[in-house]
Amino acid sequence: MEPLVSFSDALRHAPLGRLISIAGHVVEQHWGRYLAEHHGLTSAGMRVLMVLARAGDSTHREMAERCFVRPATLTGIVDTLERDGFVVRQRDPNDRRSVQLSLTDKGREHAQALIQMIHSDRPLTSVDADPAKRAVIREFLAELITTMSDGDLGRLNPDKESADMTTRGSRPC
Repeated sequence: MEPLVSFSDALRHAPLGRLISIAGHVVEQHWGRYLAEHHGLTSAGMRVLMVLARAGDSTHREMAERCFVRPATLTGIVDTLERDGFVVRQRDPNDRRSVQLSLTDKGREHAQALIQMIHSDRPLTSVDADPAKRAVIREFLAELITTMSDGDLGRLNPDKESADMTTRGSRPC
């Protein structure tokens, strides 16, 4: 019978790609609970508020494009935001087919609170409280995002290791 391995020991020995995947999932869950409990929002609803706070009033179609969703998907998100008093819809008097989305005072207040929290840049863990480690983490994540965003699926193919992975002694998960 194999000895029982603790969760933290298992994480210490997991491949880096797996840790990134787990961390992304856990952070998304935590963020979703925070948004729901403290702001009455979903992640999708928060994105709409943030876009409106940044870009100002937008048509339904523009908002769908900015949030990378279909207009039909956005309808349900905006229905909930409107019902909860975060946004208002207004028909364009010159084109009744066009719907303009605007933040309410409540929506603006919640968006500002979220923007301030996101930009506070306070450490998430004891590791990133160390400025030197934080700089390495930031550099790694920025490169990871850039690399994975370029559409090169070859980096995920274990038979086609990149020079970066070979020199670091890492293998994709």
